[in-house]
Amino acid sequence: MSFLTPISLLLGLLALPIILLYMLRLRRREMLVSSTILWQKLLRDREANAPWQKLRRNLLLFLQLLILAALVLALARPFLPVPTIVSGSVVVLLDASASMQATDVEPTRFDAAKAEAARLIGDLSGSSQMTLIKVGQTPTVLAAATADRAILRRALNEANADPAPADWQAAFALAAGAAQGFRDGRIILISDGGLPDNLPPLPAETHYIPIGASGENLALSALATRSTETGIQLFASVANEGLADQQALLTLTLDGALFDSRRVTVPANASANVTWELPEGTAVIQAALSEHENDNLPLDDTAWAVHEGGVSNRALLVTDGNLFLEQVYSVLPGVEAFKAAPGSDLTDGNFDLTIFDGVALPDPVPETDLLIINPQPNTLAASSDSALLSVTGVFSNTVATRLTDSPLLQFVDWRNVHIRQAQAVTAPWAQRLVEADGGPLILTGERNGHRIAIITFDLRDSDLPLQIAFPILMANITGWLNPGRAFDAPTGLQPGIPVTMAPGAATTAVSIQKPDGTTWTADVGEGALIFTETNQLGLYQVNLRDDGGERPAGSFAVNLFSPDESRIQPTAVTRIGQTTVEASSEGDIGQREFWPWLLGAAFIILLVEWWVHHRGARLPKVTFR
Repeated sequence: MSFLTPISLLLGLLALPIILLYMLRLRRREMLVSSTILWQKLLRDREANAPWQKLRRNLLLFLQLLILAALVLALARPFLPVPTIVSGSVVVLLDASASMQATDVEPTRFDAAKAEAARLIGDLSGSSQMTLIKVGQTPTVLAAATADRAILRRALNEANADPAPADWQAAFALAAGAAQGFRDGRIILISDGGLPDNLPPLPAETHYIPIGASGENLALSALATRSTETGIQLFASVANEGLADQQALLTLTLDGALFDSRRVTVPANASANVTWELPEGTAVIQAALSEHENDNLPLDDTAWAVHEGGVSNRALLVTDGNLFLEQVYSVLPGVEAFKAAPGSDLTDGNFDLTIFDGVALPDPVPETDLLIINPQPNTLAASSDSALLSVTGVFSNTVATRLTDSPLLQFVDWRNVHIRQAQAVTAPWAQRLVEADGGPLILTGERNGHRIAIITFDLRDSDLPLQIAFPILMANITGWLNPGRAFDAPTGLQPGIPVTMAPGAATTAVSIQKPDGTTWTADVGEGALIFTETNQLGLYQVNLRDDGGERPAGSFAVNLFSPDESRIQPTAVTRIGQTTVEASSEGDIGQREFWPWLLGAAFIILLVEWWVHHRGARLPKVTFR
């Protein structure tokens, strides 16, 4: 055993004053006397009581010397040399990716990795310091360079694994920054391997501690739907990442009701594909694997799919007949189009977008987003409080002279568009998007919480429908009016990928219920609304709120679907840049200190000394009844 601060042992000389105080202490006994004559004898005893006495056995003295010895030894910081790789300034990269939730080691690989990190913290010597970095979906510095074991252990205990691939590029950048400036810097990687091939080299000596025992795993690697002529078709793929053939029960649930269960056989290092024909109206699909052996990663045994993503909004086309418009709205994604003749009752249907093509606007105007094409002179009078616009005539000088810089005109080439004539429209609330000498050709704006677009000419009086600009323009305008899905969530969405919300103009707030039951809510403003909390696997339910209350807007699913994370075979060797790093052996000598135990012993002895001083050396009496 050695000491880090041996000079503290000189404090052991404090034992001498304690012993001297006991030798100088006068020891008198209380005595009962029957006569004052006996005072003479007591007086002689008092005179004979010299200041220096022979040191006698005393339990209190012994206990106090033990307390002093424990404190002095604790200050001297005794230690035993032990093999370790913790030396100097250490940066620990703790793998917290999805594969670290495998259960081939009890209870999980991540818990085993935390145990290894805790052992390294215990081996940390007084002259060393450690930086602890969690390598997850977003790498995080759990504890900056410190020698305080309590801080490191507290940060380690609070760490959890992520259900997503790890960002090793960002983690290596953090590690490189933490290791710079130290001559004795070391980087220790605690992982099950499987790092990307394009990682940059690290600027310090690197050690690797492998985690994991088995690579057997069965995973749902794909789940997707598509619309066919016969209905909805579902495709599922089950991958076997292990070395042995496996069987499993694949269960399918549609909108919360059990639909089918199939036994699938998957060869080693191969996959099996399964398809189903689903009934019309199916929205949410859940697939789950069960009754399979040697599956060490339950995280990828369940997957979700949502047919068509969100809920398609309903658009009503009011027209005498316009083949160009009917064709456009039959192919626009996320739009369910209906057609009505002029004069029809428009109050029966609940539509998100109403398109008036060459017809007079009804009174009252529907409380929806509006696309008005070729407005008619008998539109509501401009003096009316509910007037949207007024038509004052017709103009033929329709060559576009000014185009506003707007996303609605993105990729729209207006140079070859020819228009015979257009309506002269006045709408003070609207912005002129495309303007000719005779007046505006396209106007857009918002009124009473709804978005409105106006095309002032008849599409059949122009060659616009024959131009490539027509479907682009209609898609841009329709997207701005937002009759499509309330969010843009691609199929196969993985954890951490943001989802863009696109609520309608009348929407005041968006709420999303996450898989764990918590709810995310955001008010709708002028800027883009982006949902970034997709760090849980499962189903997310979207709701939109407007003046009429809250209504569902569909769901989207987040799945693991990561072959690298499902391939959980641990590796004894990992490659970083052009360097191969093998499992590290503990070649250095570390220090295991004992001062916390000595402090604890001193405290216990202090309690015993207090008891002896106040109660004597007798044990407390125990009464049995």
